[in-house]
Amino acid sequence: MWSPSIQRIIITTVILLFLIKFFFLKNDKSESDSEENQDSEKENYWDSIQKLNSFSLNEGEEKRYELYSNLPANPNLAKIPNKLAAIDASKTAICETDTFIGQQVLCSFEEKRDEETSCDSDSLQHYSDFDDFERENELDSNFTNWTILFARRDPVERFIDHFMDYCVSQFLQIPREARACFQCRLDLRCFLNNIYTEIEKIRAGNVTVTEDELKYVPQHWFCQMETKNQRFEFIDYTLFANPTNPEYAEAKRPNADAIFAENVSTYEKIQKFYTAFLYSRPDVLDLFVKTYYWDYLMLKMPLPELKVAEVKNYKI
Repeated sequence: MWSPSIQRIIITTVILLFLIKFFFLKNDKSESDSEENQDSEKENYWDSIQKLNSFSLNEGEEKRYELYSNLPANPNLAKIPNKLAAIDASKTAICETDTFIGQQVLCSFEEKRDEETSCDSDSLQHYSDFDDFERENELDSNFTNWTILFARRDPVERFIDHFMDYCVSQFLQIPREARACFQCRLDLRCFLNNIYTEIEKIRAGNVTVTEDELKYVPQHWFCQMETKNQRFEFIDYTLFANPTNPEYAEAKRPNADAIFAENVSTYEKIQKFYTAFLYSRPDVLDLFVKTYYWDYLMLKMPLPELKVAEVKNYKI
């Protein structure tokens, strides 16, 4: 017969073993449930994306956009920033359509031209507009001896980035501050319809453009493009190539068959899906071109062409 102390030790050991087994079983189940929930969530939002953004055009949908017309070029009605950043030593300046993009491109351009150059935000000079730039540097109206850059972005890439940032990231619960998505959630056509309408209102209303609106208003609205167009050298933001790069027109369009490569993140896969969707839907592409028509003309980029794409059994 075991002593009371031995009995207590045995009972305590049995209880501890039971508790340990129970804890690990519960933990394994929780992890399994969590993985199943994540897979289920992916299936749900992917089903929503495909349902709202079908590559197939239903009869009657294309005619809906025939009533839309090309938005006119902006005759400087909207009050929009016309800031420039410059490197006085090399006599190079850039239109700041976006502060980060402008500084990044200017420094990259300068460092490619002179590898010994050290460039950062502290080495740049900033001007509120062309009048300020001309006055401070005592220049003539042709800005003689200066190179004036404009970092143009592919309008499709810029638009998709904006849609992903303002709409899709909220749906995927990626931490972002609340931004205007027009309650479109994952519906790109809904978002494009609203952007078209908002640009039309801004242009007609002679209003100051907000920070959010700066992300989607046409690029040719910046830096007095209509009157200064001939003074700009266009440089492609994504390529950082020669400002007059002849290869731009041959830039690769998205390959729908390669959208979901294993090494691409979920965010990037969705981004590429929306890009392929925009190129493959004639009604959506038509409205997009009507919205940004003057960007293509003034920034000297080829108009986008329709691409045939099929999306079958894509999984994230």
